[in-house]
Formats: sequence, C-alpha cells, structure tokens
Amino acid sequence: MRHLLLALATGALLAADATGSWTGTLTPGDREAGPAHLVLKQEGDKLTGTAGPTASEQHPIQNGKAANGDLTFEVATGESVMKFALKQEADEIKGDVTREREGQSQTAKLTVKRVP
Repeated sequence: MRHLLLALATGALLAADATGSWTGTLTPGDREAGPAHLVLKQEGDKLTGTAGPTASEQHPIQNGKAANGDLTFEVATGESVMKFALKQEADEIKGDVTREREGQSQTAKLTVKRVP
C-alpha cells in the first residue's frame, strides 16, 4: 500500500505543468500589492513565456527552468533584471522575486493562480 501511495505522489509531481496563464499579486516589501500576470509554457524542464503586471504589459522570460514544481526565471525590465524563485503547487504559484536597482537589493512576494 505504501508503494502505491508513493507511486501516485510521484506521478502527481511529474504531471505538474506550469503551462498557462496565471494572475495574482506582487507584494514588494515596502509598498502595497500590485497586479501580476504570467503566461508560461513548460516543455520538460524548459520554461518560456512572459511576465508583467497585466496582460497588456508583458516582458519575455529568460533562463527559465522547471523541476519538481520549482520554477526559476529572469525578466529584464528597463535597467534591472528581476529574478524569480517560485514553487508551483497544483493551480497556485508562490515565491520570491528579487532585483538590484540603483545599487539596492529589492524583494517582493509573488502569488498567482491559474486562469481557468
């Protein structure tokens, strides 16, 4: 029985796919939450797509990787690069976003849910 449960759990992790549209919030440490919108495409461990505050303002994802529900990628916006370290659990993605801007490190929390 334990082996069956382990096999089912492993299969569920392998079946996780980040492909789709995701909306939610980006909450910087020093400001109110703002909108977040991701459009992701996962092919194996490769992650591509776009990210931004809205569907009409999107920036290409660079260096995207997906492994066991962990999603990492970078997005260049103007003079800085935002680095995403996220965790997908079913239809929700959460994690941290960091960037260096004007010599200072800035952090934010991202929480998005899959758009049906």
